[in-house]
Amino acid sequence: MFLQRILPLFLVILFGFAGCSGDKERPLTGPASGDIDPDPVGDGGGGGGGDDDGPPDVPANDTSGFKGTWDISRGDVALGCSFGLDCIPSIDSPRFVSLQSANFMRDDEIVYGLVVDGEARAFPEKILDWHEIVNLEFGFKLVTLSYCPLTGSAIAMLPPGDDEGLSRTFGVSGFLYNNNLLPYDRATASAWSQMYMRCVNGVLRGVHMRTVPLLETSWAGWKKMFPGSTVLTDDTGFNRNYDAFPYGNYREVEDTLFPLTKEDRRLFFKERVHGIVTDRDALIAKTYRFNLFENGVRAVNDEVDGQPVVVAGAKFADLYLSYFRTLFDGTVLTFETRTESPSIYPFDLVDNEGTVWNILGEAVSGPRTGQKLRPTVSYNAYWFSWGSLYPDVPIFE
Repeated sequence: MFLQRILPLFLVILFGFAGCSGDKERPLTGPASGDIDPDPVGDGGGGGGGDDDGPPDVPANDTSGFKGTWDISRGDVALGCSFGLDCIPSIDSPRFVSLQSANFMRDDEIVYGLVVDGEARAFPEKILDWHEIVNLEFGFKLVTLSYCPLTGSAIAMLPPGDDEGLSRTFGVSGFLYNNNLLPYDRATASAWSQMYMRCVNGVLRGVHMRTVPLLETSWAGWKKMFPGSTVLTDDTGFNRNYDAFPYGNYREVEDTLFPLTKEDRRLFFKERVHGIVTDRDALIAKTYRFNLFENGVRAVNDEVDGQPVVVAGAKFADLYLSYFRTLFDGTVLTFETRTESPSIYPFDLVDNEGTVWNILGEAVSGPRTGQKLRPTVSYNAYWFSWGSLYPDVPIFE
């Protein structure tokens, strides 16, 4: 039964691994299951610190990046792509087109959106499936959007050091932890955990990512939200079939490609849920199932680790977001949703004082007009990844 479910997936990996090539013209070949190194970090087992052999193209005398002490068990770091650093090519010179020119998109496809200083840009999931990382200049900042197709998680961040004029971009390391990608920054070759949102190895070990709020929704929903926005084009310069998912039936089956440090089967492994992280080092988080919002629009007033939050969503728009309910002056608000003539589709949040807030957390009318809600550190991801990376994480009931 296992082989029947997972075989189509491995055939895809064998004959075309997500474009594991930094060369635009290199044929789409990739690692078969036999190419996966059971000891990718060269220490013969798990855990512990000390030096180790890094990825294949890291010099043996390198003292940064994939060497030295790890914050995660080295024996649980899997080699997902055998061509070394940048084995899956990031998009470093992204091009954007208007919504009207995006004839390569279908309404039901998922996009991830950034809104900075009133400018909105969308990133199609089907392009991120093949590239995983987009480095771009947005406004006056360098922003990196990372997406892991194996955990279904997307994070937008400001690379460390950018404020000091040391611009950094990220690339795909080829390594995974609990099936979640470990990007590396090209300035120091330090390894970062995407879902932990912090550096786990290298000279920047322990540094937290500075995250940027990211919206996830359907293409149809995004067009209603931000009709004047632009979208990352499929004319990337790489020869990829963006209408094909590179991992076969992976989204539908229970199985993962690589082992997990913990298997939490309270939910179907590939059910995607919204999670809020309040402590990246102590691994404190809480998750919210999408089915909470399947009957229209809803706001859930809750607490995570003693901190008041609101989680709002609309399943018909594939939109789920969250904010802290405590304002900078200490006031704790409670919220409900309103769909009548929202300032931004598909709903507004209305608090107990009468202030109306849009989905970007901006007060657009009422006594607190002009103020902003503080965004949570949160993202959507497959349940198995929450259960393995944040052991015993609560599920809102």
